[in-house]
Amino acid sequence: GISVQGPREPLVARPGDEVLLPCSVDSTVPLQELEVEWMRTDPDTLVLLFSEGESRPESQHQRYRGRAEIFPQEIPRGNFSLWLANISAEDTGVYRCAVHMAQGSGETTVELKEQERLVVTGADRAVVSYPGGEVVLSCSVDTNVPLQELEVQWMRTDSEILVLLFSEGESRPESQHQSYRGRAELFPQDIPRGNFSLRLKDVRTEDKGEYMYRVHTDSGSANTTAELEQLRFSTAHIWILLLALSALRVVILTSVPTCQ
Repeated sequence: GISVQGPREPLVARPGDEVLLPCSVDSTVPLQELEVEWMRTDPDTLVLLFSEGESRPESQHQRYRGRAEIFPQEIPRGNFSLWLANISAEDTGVYRCAVHMAQGSGETTVELKEQERLVVTGADRAVVSYPGGEVVLSCSVDTNVPLQELEVQWMRTDSEILVLLFSEGESRPESQHQSYRGRAELFPQDIPRGNFSLRLKDVRTEDKGEYMYRVHTDSGSANTTAELEQLRFSTAHIWILLLALSALRVVILTSVPTCQ
């Protein structure tokens, strides 16, 4: 067989990018004795075929037509690298470069990965609540990383108290600080859509402050913050207070002795 060289590490590209998949041998090559086959594995799809001295675009899969090329001037020097344009998420995977010559055959593989996308967005204004109420601290994540590979933390920034942890595809209530157990939760049905907003129930005065939302992946992290401002009384609380004051006034007036 012959020795065919490719990259040692996976290649990374963003949607819309162009990428070069290396494949070469160390010797010059007679074109008429050469056949180069670029295949995408799983499933096997013919990306490009070079045979009998020229490329055979009629043989390649339709989704690669006009996007996949090799460099004719480089082929006699043993360079069979594949140029792939307008990358999409569907192009990720393992590619095999198989070289057949009179003296034997050989192959190498190239893995193409989509560059990790991780964008975290929070609310653009502070949230106000009242004691005993319920509040939602908004946060969303736009990513191509699978949920099972994400770790999401809601933290108090002033004390680094863990409010809530999402790891390995599910919430971990056993990890959160005891003061938030039973009060802080996510919206499970919205998580697959990237919504990791925090619902905080039975709000307390000490809940006021800044919260950080941090997302970790194998290769990086991103974060944003949410502010829970000075707690205010609700309309119901105000009415109750006014009624209490009115009742107190009536009691005071009725208890004062009248002048004879």
